[in-house]
Amino acid sequence: MINNTFPRLIFIRVCIVLLQYAPLIETFLLLIAVTLRYPPSPLIAYAEHIASFIPPSLLTILTSPTKILLLAALLTTELIYITTLYLPHKSSLTHEAVHPPLPGRKEREELFDRASDSTTDWNEYLKLWFLGAEVDEVKRENVREFLLWAFFDRDGETKGNNEDIEEELDSYLAKIESLLGRKLPPGRGTATSLRLTFDAIDTRYRSVVWYGVIALLDLVTHFMLAWHGYTHYRPSRSLSPQPVTSTATKKTPTTLFPPRLQHSIPLIPSSLRHHTSPTKHLSYYLRPHRSRTQAPVVFIHGIGIGLWSYTTLLSSLKTSHGLVGTEEDGQIGILAIELLPISSRLTGSGPDLPAVLTHGEFLRELETILAFHNNQDGGGFPLDKGFTLVTHSYGSTLVAPILRSSTPFLFNNPVLPGSGAKAAKKGAAATAASGKSLAALTNTLILTDPVSICLHLPSVAYNFTRRAPRTANEWQLWYFASTDLGIARALGRGFFWRQNILWREDLEAFLEGDAKKRVVVCLAGRDLIVDTKSVRGYLGWDGFGDQGQGQGIVDEDDVEWEGNGKGKGQMMRKKMGNGMEIVWYPRLDHAQMFESGERLRPVLDVIGGLK
Repeated sequence: MINNTFPRLIFIRVCIVLLQYAPLIETFLLLIAVTLRYPPSPLIAYAEHIASFIPPSLLTILTSPTKILLLAALLTTELIYITTLYLPHKSSLTHEAVHPPLPGRKEREELFDRASDSTTDWNEYLKLWFLGAEVDEVKRENVREFLLWAFFDRDGETKGNNEDIEEELDSYLAKIESLLGRKLPPGRGTATSLRLTFDAIDTRYRSVVWYGVIALLDLVTHFMLAWHGYTHYRPSRSLSPQPVTSTATKKTPTTLFPPRLQHSIPLIPSSLRHHTSPTKHLSYYLRPHRSRTQAPVVFIHGIGIGLWSYTTLLSSLKTSHGLVGTEEDGQIGILAIELLPISSRLTGSGPDLPAVLTHGEFLRELETILAFHNNQDGGGFPLDKGFTLVTHSYGSTLVAPILRSSTPFLFNNPVLPGSGAKAAKKGAAATAASGKSLAALTNTLILTDPVSICLHLPSVAYNFTRRAPRTANEWQLWYFASTDLGIARALGRGFFWRQNILWREDLEAFLEGDAKKRVVVCLAGRDLIVDTKSVRGYLGWDGFGDQGQGQGIVDEDDVEWEGNGKGKGQMMRKKMGNGMEIVWYPRLDHAQMFESGERLRPVLDVIGGLK
């Protein structure tokens, strides 16, 4: 995230205006240029009058035939993009979300109890879930409608009778009233609740020029990672047409826009373009694992522009002894999964094409990738030591299904060529890892800026999708993430809080019974998305003042200060005593820890086995 300064606010607002209104700006400039260059007879006097106000050098550039052709070509490209990609994808936002199977009543009641027991301020809780409404306007029917969405995936009374859940619903309302210390007013107020998967999705247009920038950054990222030893794996059938599941004969092709230049530029050697992934949807970068002492790393990124934001992390860690420069041990392998639907790209618009992979689909494809590379002889991704799982932001929503997985998958995956008994004989690494689940193979968990902890609180959903932007970083988040077509669709039609939430009990169960397992949670004190103070307290580290900016805890024996003086790289580390550690960056915003190797030092140390 950019820093909150007035010049940066002006800069980000200008960028937004230029990208959002690009077709109008291009049309205006083209009309002016053509009129000044080839004025019709009735407009010659007006054209000369207008030209008198334009500096001669600028007038020459603006009226150049080459510039006119470029403007016409750009505007034509915008119109083609609008009609063939933007409008079809925009229309897909009206499709209903396909919710996961509803858990039974016992599981719902346990979920409600966990959420209510870890909510400290119920007035603030209701205020944000109801978009800042006055307390008097949040009445019983309003809360009832919100609970129908949150726990039953039902859209109020519009979907039919709710008699089958009336008793359970009333018990939830009674407990909320008990926690509030007051009765909810009867009836329905003017308040409107945030119901992410039911509400209309708000997006803003962005120029095809923006997608050109994304394509170029993607290409630069590809070459940077290739320089550092990574190989790109492209899904084998991700771009093939998918049949519509309805009775219609029409087929809806999947799309990937902008196209990935490294796949299509003929001048790039084939060895640098890509290899074929064993999966249908997931693409990824892989650096072979050769370390004799440390486990390889699986990295899952967050919302943004793909892996470009994480090149510091992916290039800094070279060996098990920290940063590039020492070769005492072989390099640590890294598997960087790409989540293209949340990477400022258009990835599909048909009603039969999900906004994102379901948890089940993601787990199967991740298992397939790990098994495929674990089977390779030499320089693959051996799992005899398990792996370290590193996630950022949205990537943390995939941690819960990984930790809750219990099905062994290695060498029992029917889609893998060579899986089975023969693959199990391919060496000590294969033998040591076979028959284990993803949860069992995960030995260290590093969560950076996690959005999945305390996801029942309204801060993440409200700050990301509903907050009106004011500061520079809020405008950046709003336009370049929240209102992006692909990202907004992924959140509005594919983000289910009950599945994505990561409870403290999940982390405790992961650590239980194995002293070698670790959990490191990295939080930013000025995070504009996550209520990190609540997350920190929920995990057991609370009690320091001034909104957690560092005052009042300097003398704690179990807190380590790191970093230089009062710089942004300053951080605090606290070991919770049960295998869990919290790293607190009091002066950083969301994702800013990835901007330098110094800020990433705690992550690099844990991966490299130094701390």
